[in-house]
Amino acid sequence: MSRDSQLLPMDMRMDTKWMLTVMLTGLLACSGEQSDDPEPMADAPTIQEVHFTTTDFAFEGPGEIESGMTEFVLTNHGETLHHLQLVKLPEGMSYEDFEAGMAQMEPGPPPPWFHGVGGVNPPPMHGSASATVMVEPGEYAVICLVDTPDKIPHVMKGMMQPLTVTASSSAPAELPPADLQLTLVDYAFSFAQPPTSDVRTIRVTNTATQDHEIAIFRILPGKTMDDVGAWAATFEGPPPFEPIGGVPAISPGQSMNFDVDFTPGDYVALCFIPDAGDGQLHIEHGMVLPFTIG
Repeated sequence: MSRDSQLLPMDMRMDTKWMLTVMLTGLLACSGEQSDDPEPMADAPTIQEVHFTTTDFAFEGPGEIESGMTEFVLTNHGETLHHLQLVKLPEGMSYEDFEAGMAQMEPGPPPPWFHGVGGVNPPPMHGSASATVMVEPGEYAVICLVDTPDKIPHVMKGMMQPLTVTASSSAPAELPPADLQLTLVDYAFSFAQPPTSDVRTIRVTNTATQDHEIAIFRILPGKTMDDVGAWAATFEGPPPFEPIGGVPAISPGQSMNFDVDFTPGDYVALCFIPDAGDGQLHIEHGMVLPFTIG
């Protein structure tokens, strides 16, 4: 010990020793001689965006996506209504098996293996609509079941394609918050509160015992629900409304979001799914909801 350090009081000599120890520890840490670097933070869950376009009568979109929360954006370039219905194929069913099954499907109750898991209902003509849904790994079919103008479902005209969903290594995101809650029951639509004008995100949940959908249409000025009923009976002539989105068939217990732009006017929500019991469309069971946005 130096003569100067011997002249320091005992408590100051102890503080000096402690400071030297701290400095040495810091130098060793900076030189990499300390413990391993901390684990990097995991990426926050994200919502993937997937785009499809429709023509008369085909889809253009990816053949493979990752699993997780997915926003599907559908743009219609065709001259008639189209939608995007996701169907998850049962275990052991190939896409070729599904094609064959659809070719043999006749009007009436859907086959027991057919369960829709969401998608996007018709956007405005030459416009876009979007919806957000959780997609699990597996094999899917992307199909269009719209049957205007000749009452032949577009899937029968070849409007279908396979979609493979691979398992993602990332944690799935949650459904984003919604402005409005909507429940599907047998056979009705139940809004938690009346819809109001503006761009809205609607959370739709199927609490029924079978698949249901919601397709929302803005009734054209000068047209009425009587015009809607007359057109739906024949599909002849220009429709008295324009589509603005919604979600196609979702299974019991499933929830998803969709975005819609409400402007003041008259609207109608419809469900065209064939009934699991008698095969009649749900609109024939009264699943029709007219409403007005002020």
